[in-house]
Amino acid sequence: MHVHLENLTSKPLPFWLTDQLIQESKAKHPQATTEVHFTLGEDLADLDRNLATATVLVTSSGFVNHPRFPREGLPAAAPLLKFIHLIDAGVEDVMPLDWLPPSVTLTNNSGVHQAKAREFLIMSLLALNARLPEIVWNQRHAQWQQPFSSVIRGKSLLVIGLGDMGRAAVSAGEALGLTITGIRRSAAPVPGVRQIYPPSQLHLAIKDADFIVVATPLTAETRQLMDRAALMAAKSGAGLINIGRADVLDHQALLELLAQGHLGNAIIDVQPEEPLPASSPLWGSPNLIIVPHVGADDPLTYMSETMRLLCANLERLAAGQPLANVVDRVLQY
Repeated sequence: MHVHLENLTSKPLPFWLTDQLIQESKAKHPQATTEVHFTLGEDLADLDRNLATATVLVTSSGFVNHPRFPREGLPAAAPLLKFIHLIDAGVEDVMPLDWLPPSVTLTNNSGVHQAKAREFLIMSLLALNARLPEIVWNQRHAQWQQPFSSVIRGKSLLVIGLGDMGRAAVSAGEALGLTITGIRRSAAPVPGVRQIYPPSQLHLAIKDADFIVVATPLTAETRQLMDRAALMAAKSGAGLINIGRADVLDHQALLELLAQGHLGNAIIDVQPEEPLPASSPLWGSPNLIIVPHVGADDPLTYMSETMRLLCANLERLAAGQPLANVVDRVLQY
């Protein structure tokens, strides 16, 4: 079995696939890798040769979107390909999957962020409760104000999206003693969540939440889900965290409602454009902390966890079992 790993060197170093990772994976997962021939490439050098014999391709969505990647002719370019594993959790950049042959499965990195995301969300919820974005804003402007705050325990948290990232938010909320409700397509219960609302009842669910965590993937249904009307339906003074996808949120409405005081404070880990240009009005927004998309990524474990997921699926593929972390072509996550 030929597994080809391909880097785009424009990505930050913590997301690079390396020979060291390959050797560590062979040592940790001998059953999955004994019959595997690994190759490692970068920036589409030797692309045709590597794809011609690859059973599995491991790469980023940026590689799949590169103009030189043979989307239209993938069956001919990679006749042996069984699955593509994206090192990203979000897959909206490669949608729709009309370019992916029916015989090829797409898997993603869903799940590798949970431990770091939980810590980030505990930090962020405490920061919002302490009105830290407001304090930081006052410091920047040499303004002495005293925004007092009460303890966080017993306050309410609404988690929008209850997948891996959403469950990290639930775990963070439980650790802080919050009452937790959620928004998801399925009504199936989630441990720690008192009540689950469908997306159609977002305005009802949001009205009593002291804190709102946006953790949903980006799909046609969730794009601009957190629009002006939804934000206006929120409780006055509510704090908002976005650790999901930028385009779920109306940033112009966020700016205006923060300035008006309808929303209290916000922390956003995903931006409408990355890197966020210096001209963006988000930089000058009061009561807003901008995190440069690092909240859920642990540079020490991200890629080793990626290889763990890959090796588990290599075992499943060899045994003829269904793969894990399969991206649904219809649901788009």
